[in-house]
Amino acid sequence: MSAVAELPTVQAEAIIAELRSQASKLLGTALGSKELSEFATGGEGNFPYYWQNPNNLQFNLKTLKWINSLLAPDQVPYEFAPGSTFTNQFIKALAAISYSLSKADQTVLNDANSNAVDQQGALLRQWNEIYGLPSGNHPIDEIMSTICNEWASEPPVTLMDIQSATNLNQLLGNTPASGKPILPLLANYLNALGSAVSLQNAVSLNNGYLAKALDAVQNPSAKNGGLTIGSETYPAWEVATPISDIINSLKSSNKIELNTEVSRYDEEQFTVSVSGGTGFRIPILSFFTLGIGGNASYFQDEIAISENSVSINMTYSGPTLVQYAPLAFEKSTNKNWFFMEPILDAIKNKDNDVSGFKFSPNPQIDFDRNGDFGLTSGVAIANYPSIVIKVTGSNYERIEKEFRQETKVKMSFLGIPLGSASQSTYKHSVKVDASSQSVTITLDPPAELVAGTNVDSMGWILGAITEFPGA
Repeated sequence: MSAVAELPTVQAEAIIAELRSQASKLLGTALGSKELSEFATGGEGNFPYYWQNPNNLQFNLKTLKWINSLLAPDQVPYEFAPGSTFTNQFIKALAAISYSLSKADQTVLNDANSNAVDQQGALLRQWNEIYGLPSGNHPIDEIMSTICNEWASEPPVTLMDIQSATNLNQLLGNTPASGKPILPLLANYLNALGSAVSLQNAVSLNNGYLAKALDAVQNPSAKNGGLTIGSETYPAWEVATPISDIINSLKSSNKIELNTEVSRYDEEQFTVSVSGGTGFRIPILSFFTLGIGGNASYFQDEIAISENSVSINMTYSGPTLVQYAPLAFEKSTNKNWFFMEPILDAIKNKDNDVSGFKFSPNPQIDFDRNGDFGLTSGVAIANYPSIVIKVTGSNYERIEKEFRQETKVKMSFLGIPLGSASQSTYKHSVKVDASSQSVTITLDPPAELVAGTNVDSMGWILGAITEFPGA
């Protein structure tokens, strides 16, 4: 078997790995202890880094959709699961959790509740008359959560604090006027629970927190910390990197260079080597395409033919790290949605007879690293590349002539369009060297793809920070 036949067939892994490796070195200080993973751009496209509209200061919906995408499981390089969002997967996990007591603790609380059944009933009836009962499965828990977190003078307080308070009106100083008749009924209920109030506190507050976080991700609003874009409100994320820092970094002199040698393997594949490394086979359309005039396959038809020697050098200027995160749930305000504590506890507790958060039923989610509960928390980007193609072969003069005659050029790299280029987009020029029978084609990206300030500006993906928060 020939050496060529033994070459591995890949899609773009070696190229993506090279971009990630160089980006990791250049961005090491910004990354700190975090690491860049190799990332393949899929249906969501490259990164819309202009995450805030300067005209109205609203979050860019394209950026929100990008960062809220769910990582596909068991992918190398990492990529997004088509059409899937992390928030939907989060809802699936959180909705399957409740806080429950061990058998021994539940027996103690059941006995106490039997003694307090009249007092609890009176409390629920009064609440229902004034506000209507909460819609969840545990109305008493949501009521206790509301009182402890919204009615307290300095929230949050516990049910034990309320039970032992000498001045309930002072402790619950934010009680609305309509809620004043509830306070004596609340005191009667907690006193009837006696020492079991700590167990009721754990159940009520934790299930109350669950309900608030779940509501924030399922029904985002201004009240629960949602992010409003136009007429819609979404579960909130925040980008830690200011737009001004992103633009300044994209304008920097730092750069990443990708040097490849390309030759024809067969009708459907190229042999490519990166930075002088071992060659590999890659499908033509998965690597690089270039079309001029009416010939969309000009690169494979006229340039990367078996008789020619071809090199493609790409320069990505301004490597930049953008970091972001979902907004974490705040117990003191009952705002935001990213509440990982119950998920982590449920994973740990499994079916053990302990008091704590548990799955019921099991959501059938793989929380391990590379499972189906993953997201990105940062992305390394750069400007779209400048490209230099050098072709050495007998048809170099014809290539030079055809490029000079054409103003429209269409390109893609790794399956990502580089635009339908003309004088107003990717600019191209050609230069021949008759002594070496070569032609050099230079293609430079348009201004809007180099530190652009348009809300649709995109950054080329060099790598991503991947997170599996349940692992």
